[in-house]
Amino acid sequence: MRTFIIWAGQLASTIGSKMTWFALTIWAWEVTGSATALALVGFFSQLPSILVTIVAGLIVDRFNRKYLMLLGDSIDALSTIGISTLYLADNLHI
Repeated sequence: MRTFIIWAGQLASTIGSKMTWFALTIWAWEVTGSATALALVGFFSQLPSILVTIVAGLIVDRFNRKYLMLLGDSIDALSTIGISTLYLADNLHI
């Protein structure tokens, strides 16, 4: 049961992250109408994953995976809150 709860939590986190990415790309398209801006938002939203993946194998072998999952999800949540705050304050710009 515990494994299922962890799996379900990660599934919810991944779905939320992808929905945020989708909303940002739609927002970039509405604001600029430019395919270039849309591509840049997509590229820079995926860049951290690409960079972290390079060293992720070394990190997960040395540290507790549970805490790394919590750390990753916490960073993801904080970045989503930050983007939402900037958007609601009308300070989010491309």
